[in-house]
Amino acid sequence: MKNRTMYILAIVTVIVVAAIAIPLYVKSQHTTFRAEVTDHMTMLDKIRLLEISKVGRELYDAEEVQLEDPKQIQDILKLFKDVELQNVKQVGSDQDLPYYYQVRILVIKEDRFSEQIGISLYSDNTMAIYNSAATRDAHKAYKITNEFNFNEFERIFNKLKEDAA
Repeated sequence: MKNRTMYILAIVTVIVVAAIAIPLYVKSQHTTFRAEVTDHMTMLDKIRLLEISKVGRELYDAEEVQLEDPKQIQDILKLFKDVELQNVKQVGSDQDLPYYYQVRILVIKEDRFSEQIGISLYSDNTMAIYNSAATRDAHKAYKITNEFNFNEFERIFNKLKEDAA
């Protein structure tokens, strides 16, 4: 009788631990762009520069636009504000575009030091984020799980490139 009670208690314990651990693990795999990038900024931080590069798969094939105007920078960041992300081990090599975009953000933290955030957009559903201030896992790969207007991002980049020329 004691062995049977111990087995039942062990099984119940395993089920309870699994019922708690599995949802916590699944929840930790989902995040948002806001949580990964903009929530780390305070009111005293200033975005000094936003640089967008369109990088071709061929070596030395890149186009670049730099923005210092806060309004233009906010317009670009608004495209990302509602993006929902899911952690992945690495971004797949099956990108369907012959190029990708790199967005580099230079943030001046409370007028004392700077921090860089890098965003690589490989397609309309894959993204990698680099945060120079992260002490662990500075570079993370994500799958975009909701609608991201990649075409609007490309349109804005092309317009900025034309205006700079």
